Amino acid sequence: MLQTSERLAKKIRVRLIEPDDSLAHLTGLLHRAYKQHADRGLHTLAAFQPEEVTRRRIADGECLVATYLGRIVGTIMFKSAEQTARAWPGVPWFSRPEGGVASFSQFAVEPEFQGKGIGAELMAHVEHRTAESGARELALSTPEPAEWLVAMYARHGYRAVSRFVWPNANYQSVIMSKAIGEA
Repeated sequence: MLQTSERLAKKIRVRLIEPDDSLAHLTGLLHRAYKQHADRGLHTLAAFQPEEVTRRRIADGECLVATYLGRIVGTIMFKSAEQTARAWPGVPWFSRPEGGVASFSQFAVEPEFQGKGIGAELMAHVEHRTAESGARELALSTPEPAEWLVAMYARHGYRAVSRFVWPNANYQSVIMSKAIGEA
C-alpha cells in the first residue's frame, strides 16, 4: 500500500512556469514557505522579495513549478553551469574555473504540502536537468542556522563544500553540492 506522501507525489505535475502563471501567487508561495526562516530572524531574500524580484530571478534560468489539481504548490529554479557562474561570480564554488556546477534556488513547497514528496520530485527534476546539461555537480545555498534543511539536503546526497555570506543576509550560508554525473 502506498504511503499518503507517495500517492500525493504521483498526482503532482512538474512543468516549466508558463506566461499565464501568476507571479503574485508564486511570490506568495515563496513568502509562505520561507516564513519559517523569517520567524527565526533570518533575512532570506525569498521570504521578503517583491514580485519584481521574483520575475528577475526566474528570467535567467528555468523556473519549474509543481502543480496539484491545477494549483501551483511548489517551485524550484534551475540554472545551468554557465548561468550559475554568470549569476554568482563571487561565490567560488559556483564559479569554479573548471566549471561544471549547475545550481538550484528559490526552492519552496506550500507549507501544508511539505513532507509529502513534492520537494523530492522537484529536486529529481533539477538533478535530471543537471545531467542533461552536462554539468558534473548540482549545488545550492541554504542558511547554515537552518539545520533541518542542511540535514535534509545531506539525506539527498548533498555535501557541504563551502560557506558564504550573501549581501544583506544576517547569517552564513552553507554551499552544498552533489555529484550528478560525468560531463
